[in-house]
Amino acid sequence: MSQNTSRTRSVQIFGFDGRTRQAPLTLTAVAMAVMALAGQAQAQSAPAAAAPAPAAEKIEAVVVTGSRIRGVAPVGSSVTSLTRADIDQSGAVSTAQMLQEIPQVFNLGVSENSRGQGGGSGNITYGSSVNLRGIGPYATLTLINGHRAVAQGTTGASIDPSIIPTLALQRVEIVADGASAIYGSDAVAGVVNLILRRKVDGPEAFVKYGTADQYSERQIGALWGTEWKGGSFTAAFQNDDQTALSGRDRDFFSGDLRAQGGGDFRSTQCAPGNIVIAGTSYAIPAGGVTAANRAALVAGTSNKCDNLKYADLVPRKERNSGTFTFNQELGHGISLYADGFATRRQYEFRPTMLASNLNVPSTNPFYVRPIGAPAGSSETVTYSFANELPQNTNFGESKSIQGTIGADIALGANWKAGVLYTYGKNNDQANTLHGLNNAAVTAALASTNPLTALNPFGSGPNNPATLAAISNNVSISPGETIFQNYQLKADGPVMDLPGGKMRAAFGYEGQKISSEGGQTTGPATNPVTGSLKLSRDIDSVYGEVLVPVFGASNALPFVQKLDLDLAVRHDKYSDVGGTTNPKVGINWVPLKGLTLRSSYGTSFRAPGLTQIKGFSNGGKGGLFVQNYSDPTNNGALRVGVTLNGGDPSLTPETATNKSFGFDWDIPLGNRTKLSMTYFDIKYENQVTNYLADLTILNREASFAGTGIIQRNPDPAFVAQTIANYAVLSGVLPSTWTLFVDGRNRNLGKSVTQGVDFQASTRVATENWGNFGFGLSGTYFTKYEVATSPGAAMVDQLNVIYNPLRFKTRLAVNWGLGAWYLNAFANYQNGYTNNLAAPSQRVASFTSVDARAAYEFNGDNGPAWMKGTTVALGVVNMFDRQPPFVNIAQSANGGGGFDPTLTNPVGRTVSISLNKRF
Repeated sequence: MSQNTSRTRSVQIFGFDGRTRQAPLTLTAVAMAVMALAGQAQAQSAPAAAAPAPAAEKIEAVVVTGSRIRGVAPVGSSVTSLTRADIDQSGAVSTAQMLQEIPQVFNLGVSENSRGQGGGSGNITYGSSVNLRGIGPYATLTLINGHRAVAQGTTGASIDPSIIPTLALQRVEIVADGASAIYGSDAVAGVVNLILRRKVDGPEAFVKYGTADQYSERQIGALWGTEWKGGSFTAAFQNDDQTALSGRDRDFFSGDLRAQGGGDFRSTQCAPGNIVIAGTSYAIPAGGVTAANRAALVAGTSNKCDNLKYADLVPRKERNSGTFTFNQELGHGISLYADGFATRRQYEFRPTMLASNLNVPSTNPFYVRPIGAPAGSSETVTYSFANELPQNTNFGESKSIQGTIGADIALGANWKAGVLYTYGKNNDQANTLHGLNNAAVTAALASTNPLTALNPFGSGPNNPATLAAISNNVSISPGETIFQNYQLKADGPVMDLPGGKMRAAFGYEGQKISSEGGQTTGPATNPVTGSLKLSRDIDSVYGEVLVPVFGASNALPFVQKLDLDLAVRHDKYSDVGGTTNPKVGINWVPLKGLTLRSSYGTSFRAPGLTQIKGFSNGGKGGLFVQNYSDPTNNGALRVGVTLNGGDPSLTPETATNKSFGFDWDIPLGNRTKLSMTYFDIKYENQVTNYLADLTILNREASFAGTGIIQRNPDPAFVAQTIANYAVLSGVLPSTWTLFVDGRNRNLGKSVTQGVDFQASTRVATENWGNFGFGLSGTYFTKYEVATSPGAAMVDQLNVIYNPLRFKTRLAVNWGLGAWYLNAFANYQNGYTNNLAAPSQRVASFTSVDARAAYEFNGDNGPAWMKGTTVALGVVNMFDRQPPFVNIAQSANGGGGFDPTLTNPVGRTVSISLNKRF
């Protein structure tokens, strides 16, 4: 991280929260303010480097996002910033939730309440990641103070931004443009930089409590900082806690959607269940069935039940996090800095009731064959253990710790060198302790002893010992990732040009990543443990040069300033080869206050270690039995077998990024600004898997010829697959009617185009206070996807589980004296649900958030209340329910609403108290 040592001067900042205050700024920060607009709606008028700060906090060190040259905003790309004031005004409990308020961020794939899209299958500890523009949960690079961080999850696949507590954030900067030429892998859609608070003088504490229907959340935090001659230290701690939200507590979550004009997607795995022979179903009557009353079994009937209604929509979570920052000037042009964090998140999640399709042999003492059914030696009973076994609970934790130490050294001629070392470690573990024991289920069904045999016909209670034996399967999935990062860099002026000083930066970056994980599966009395250790070394070199072609000394009409930025980076991986990525950026100022910009570059993402060779079954992969929504059967659920695993032949994903736009300080009113950016991203060779996609049959035609979907697979293939792979979840059906290959492959391709826009203005009045207005949003013009290299591009814009055409956020703020009011309107357009038959038009959704705060400044209350702010906030003020979506329930979302776009919690009212001492 570069430390800017330019002299500071005090300027008046008219904060978007309605206040006027004093805050020191670097001269570089002022330059950045001219070029960058804040993109979050509540920050529309606050440039990234000029964020308002608490009265006792000074912002002197500037962390630059999107450039390796000190004090230079990224040329050709815009910067979206959340300031400290924006963070205070947000109703979000976590950093991840706060980022999802930004229109460019989509909740697709890796989040706590949505796991059905790409990447979701690996999110077994219910973390979150940033998914800019919705093109992939692993295509956005998350940084901390400008440097990389250790990844989270049992597979170390992505960084959860909530590892940094909201109290510890000074600001968040987002460059929604390809940046692999600057930072390397993962920066395909852009970069998110979490910048920690520094130079705080004194303590600060806050508490917040929020409540909704059958749900609550709490935050408690404290921060302390101190300064001395040439140095500073700041530390923060925060505890976040949220309760679970059960599907039983939300009426719109249901398997039977007929009342809303949708389908009946309830399961047939019920209690009592159904006998199925040769595709014909016979509903078992209440009270069960025996040979004596088998006439009650009627062909073509079935029991249906809403098993997933009892599952959690949001997991219960508690997180404890701490951060620190340190700076020290040593003299002689040498400065030291350090930062770090430690976090532990624990979770509990209640999935659906245990259920299965049981293959019952005729030797079972409770066996009943329906009258008129064809003869046979076995039959299938679709069955739920809801009345016999307690609801299971998945639980686990995620722990991360990281420290960074670095030094900047003045070399003379205004050149500065820097060295940095980061060490981080993450441990995640997911546990399920009472799953179905496949071998015990088969044995109990095959038993001829009425005292030990499993009776799925409902005619009497099962032996508790038998039930205990069939539900003692454990699944424990640990994962450890160790990350080391080394950097050596230098930057400074190269020569004087007529347009200004030509500046350059170059450096070396090394990374060492190791991941170790596996699974312990099987009966609790005799589980099988498999473990695998993977590693990767990365060596990278980069260079960047800023060429001021025109400036104040050689300006021309309509060319007051013209800057050209050239960057290139080469990354060499020990396992997937090397890649070189350039980027060109241009800023042109034709008129005062108007900057036109454009960029072109290539980006890449290296496949994750566990995408190449997964931890499942010691790297061999395994089989999962899952329920799929099948449009050929009116959306009813079909039992399918899925193969999970890695692919050693994977190669890096690649992308080409183009953008152009403008930033305009309009001479109208008070600090009126307008910004627009057109983006064009061609993303190829994407690593995809379909393990978690339980709606894949709705797009079956697009997978023709790939072998990913096989209906009624050949018996020889089934036998070979069973011989080669262990069953990791579920009970294999006696006859396979569906097989899905869920292994990782370089299959996907997408083209994304659209426009980001941001606008803001302020109105100051003499007697009515100060007003601020901001608007930000994203409008997509194209989003086309191909599911395999030879497949045609298919328009997926405005289609369920893909980017929406239009999302926007409007902010209105007012401040008068000690009062501050903020209101935010969030809008997303309607879209097409093509998973329903016929396709459904899902309604648009608008929600309103608000916050009212009162600050005691010493003149309006007791002296001991000085520095105290009391606030009342509400998220989804009008308690708008999610729009109805005609889609089946699954373990990864659905059931009447779309969890990727709407929060099932509903209206949440909170009260908070913040005290600065």
